[in-house]
Amino acid sequence: MPSHADTTIDVRALIDRPGATRSLDRELPVPRDLSDDLVVPGPKVRADVLIERVVDGLLVRGTVTAQARVACARCLVTRDGTLRTDVIELFSSEVGEDDEPGYAIVDATIDLDTMLRDALADAMPMRPLCRPDCRGLCPVCGADLNTQPCDGHEERADPRWAALSELQLPDAKQS
Repeated sequence: MPSHADTTIDVRALIDRPGATRSLDRELPVPRDLSDDLVVPGPKVRADVLIERVVDGLLVRGTVTAQARVACARCLVTRDGTLRTDVIELFSSEVGEDDEPGYAIVDATIDLDTMLRDALADAMPMRPLCRPDCRGLCPVCGADLNTQPCDGHEERADPRWAALSELQLPDAKQS
């Protein structure tokens, strides 16, 4: 489990120097509890960012990249993928109640964990597909319909709709 210190950056040299910048290109641990059922990020995330002293605090901007195992939402076939996103976040020493938690300058340090979590969560696909025309799995036997045909299952009617099969509707042409 990554420790808080792994994502904490000392920014003491930037605090009292308006316009000062610091480049940061580092592998950091991926934030905890970031994976979902379909997308599981690898153990490391690369942050290639510039930290700049601005009037309101420290502006962190750049790119966040992580490798991930991605499962297709239809057939569950997994593949390797890359999560990549741009970040622009302001860390401030004067945090108000409207400010996002996790973006504060505390004791001349900033913790990038919340920024990494927010950026990667936005970069994770909501419904990843192995290909646009993925046929998915057979709902009866679970066969992957992309690799094998699924014959021989009799059409099963959903018992919740059984009462509708007895419903007599007037012919639309008679109206």
